[in-house]
Amino acid sequence: MRRPAVMLIPAAVALVCLPFASSCRPKARVPGWVQSAPADSVLAFSGEAGWVLTHKEVQGLLTRDPMVERALELFLQKAHINPRTETGRVTFHVVGAPQPGETSIQKGLEHVVIQLNQFKDPAALVAALSESFPQEGSLRLQGRDWPLHVILDFETQGTKAHIRAASDEKGQIWIGALESLTRMAAKEGLSSQPDAALAAEWISPRAPFQGFIQPEALLGTLRQNLEGSVMKDLPQGVKALFWGITPATEPGQPLHFELALAGSPEGINQVTPWLQRLVAAANAVQSTPGSTPELLQEKRRVGLRCSLTAEQLKLVMEKLGQSGLTFPTLSRGPKA
Repeated sequence: MRRPAVMLIPAAVALVCLPFASSCRPKARVPGWVQSAPADSVLAFSGEAGWVLTHKEVQGLLTRDPMVERALELFLQKAHINPRTETGRVTFHVVGAPQPGETSIQKGLEHVVIQLNQFKDPAALVAALSESFPQEGSLRLQGRDWPLHVILDFETQGTKAHIRAASDEKGQIWIGALESLTRMAAKEGLSSQPDAALAAEWISPRAPFQGFIQPEALLGTLRQNLEGSVMKDLPQGVKALFWGITPATEPGQPLHFELALAGSPEGINQVTPWLQRLVAAANAVQSTPGSTPELLQEKRRVGLRCSLTAEQLKLVMEKLGQSGLTFPTLSRGPKA
């Protein structure tokens, strides 16, 4: 059984940790969406379908990119998916790191891949895809050719994008630009990267909200645009960062927050002061007496688990450069 290396005392913000014995390491339990996530995903947000498709804060994120919103809405309508009763997960991947000279992450559906998995009836989902959208070509996934279906085509600022969807042997649905889907199919997947797999193992697969950041891919060109974020001070050598949020069972109660980072031993050894600043910032907003955050550390990964109020969570997400992903009123998922 894995045990916390040490308890984190919020008042002192003291982070002292001891390595785990390798014999205590549990079997890998990478969340389902990570197992086949695109290898070149630089940012990802994954949430339970009922929340993602109905919660106002998440809907606000989708409306920032009308093409993403339109493509997903079109698929959900034609597939007759009721988000209030659905048990699956919807994940948005931003693919492709910023190029030298770019000042922001590329936006638009041509750079986003939408993943739908763990739905209660994947066979019906695949059937709806086949029946509702015309087939055009194929995509090779997991060693097999799968039909590609036309979702929509559009042109913006002289750039044409062909939005397609495909399923795989697990009944997952992938929606994105043809170029993004083709690039995704040519690689093994995010979980094949050792550091990503290590960090993802320390995020609860059941956490309703989860996310991923590939720090080095982003910080190389965007560090100067991260004022106010602790991300710009993240030590070199950290290759993967995952976070997870589990809502409280009652309104007003703290939420459970998980953070896991993995990379080179040198990078992980330098992460403790970075975590100190993150926790200190949260404690400065509001203290939570009785909470006992845990710090877990091994040679190539470190994890933090703690309870946060809504205000603390909002600040922590802002510090991680995820200011659009704040959920100040989380308590329960929507009722059917």
